[in-house]
Amino acid sequence: MTDWRAHPLCGPRDAYPDAFWGPEKLDSAAFVELVDLLSPDVEIAALLVALKDIKQVVDVGGGTGLLTQAIMGGAEVTVIEPDPQQRAKIPGGIIVADGRAEAVPLPDRSTEAAIATWVLQYCDDPMRAVDELARIARHRIVIIQAAPGNDLVEIYNREAAIAGKPSAHHGWLLAEAATRLEAAGFQVTLERIAIPVRKPAGGAAQLARTLARMHFSGHADIDAMIAATEPLIGRTLAVADTLSDDGVLLSARR
Repeated sequence: MTDWRAHPLCGPRDAYPDAFWGPEKLDSAAFVELVDLLSPDVEIAALLVALKDIKQVVDVGGGTGLLTQAIMGGAEVTVIEPDPQQRAKIPGGIIVADGRAEAVPLPDRSTEAAIATWVLQYCDDPMRAVDELARIARHRIVIIQAAPGNDLVEIYNREAAIAGKPSAHHGWLLAEAATRLEAAGFQVTLERIAIPVRKPAGGAAQLARTLARMHFSGHADIDAMIAATEPLIGRTLAVADTLSDDGVLLSARR
């Protein structure tokens, strides 16, 4: 078995949590604002390569269907999404079903491939969700989570500290998922994908507010979160004009 915790894309190892810190909450309106700022071309290209020759895909936690639309031209796609507001935004031509990642309403090995992109941090039990992907997929699984050095995770962790919550660590999620899938008979590879977040018209102030609302909408300390993260965002945008929302694509095959 591979020591996935030692993999550089699952780092930093010295910051690993003792247990899952979530589930994180997600505000649908703020998430849509963020999606409008993303440049997902590299992510989509990597996803299409990972799903090459696959004709049947279940997208677990498909959200607004941004990535789903990219793969539906070559495959029959079913989205499993628990949020009715998100389901309402999924375009026509895609099969949509209500359900959670920890209890996908499909039979064993009922699809060629299953994907879960940016989903595990919102699950009550992310490893149960990984087991569900392995249960329904005959040949391929794709998971995307944040890469080391992801600016949005650093911002989330600063917000979480103000809220009195533990830090997120997506490398821990990836290492645990890879270990579980390898034990289930999959061959696992990891690949870093570049995902820039464009500067919005309102600059750092707008982006700080969107990101705070995305996970802590309605929180009593949200103004303190915005005040703490806006300078960091401003410094980063001044240098690069974008933030990094880089991800790691985990591809599992059997």
